Amino acid sequence: MKRKLKSVIAATVVSATFLMSSQAFAAEVMFTNSTTINSSFNRSAAADYAETWATTPNPAYANYGSSSDGGDCTNFVSQALHDGGGLPFNGIKGNNRNTIDWYYYGSNVPPSTNPRTSSWTGAHQFREHFAVVNDQGGKKAYKATKYTSQELSNDFQPIYNELFRGDIVQHVNSAGHTIHSQIINGYGPGNDLKIAQHSVSSGTWDKNISLKSYVAYGSWIVSIKIKN
Repeated sequence: MKRKLKSVIAATVVSATFLMSSQAFAAEVMFTNSTTINSSFNRSAAADYAETWATTPNPAYANYGSSSDGGDCTNFVSQALHDGGGLPFNGIKGNNRNTIDWYYYGSNVPPSTNPRTSSWTGAHQFREHFAVVNDQGGKKAYKATKYTSQELSNDFQPIYNELFRGDIVQHVNSAGHTIHSQIINGYGPGNDLKIAQHSVSSGTWDKNISLKSYVAYGSWIVSIKIKN
């Protein structure tokens, strides 16, 4: 019901502003897969998981919140997709190929006895697995779209229209390196999107954060829709 309501609101706004925004906005669709990919993924349950564990680590997983580990953001997003949304692991236990393998059996990368992949915890490797980096990647998601920070500062409506609870956003710096991962957990006033995230231990671990407030965090944003 919420998805249908959001779609009606978005369609009304789009129809009123299409002539003005369509020429000014240049979001880049990086790829689109078959609409049947990841069809069993429960987007809403993934968002519910994110809300439950937004402010504290799940003890079933290692916490990568130390600055030396780079932060817990992608570990948190991966948990939400797998434990919450039921997205199955990819690849073969013991392999650590960013474009093929995505799993967690323990805290360390192979050849540890109970390994996890770099794509489970690393923001850039996660993008390489579910989307693309420099046009190369696993493309394990349904769709990925690139928005520049300036575009979204001028017009947030296209990304609001596109994303729903359980979808993923990643922030990329000017050098093209992916620096942060977040998951959509709801919708805010003024056609905003609410996100949940982990970070370094001294950073922000929370839910219902305004995505608009993060538009300038990097130079561009990649939206990742796991399923249609």
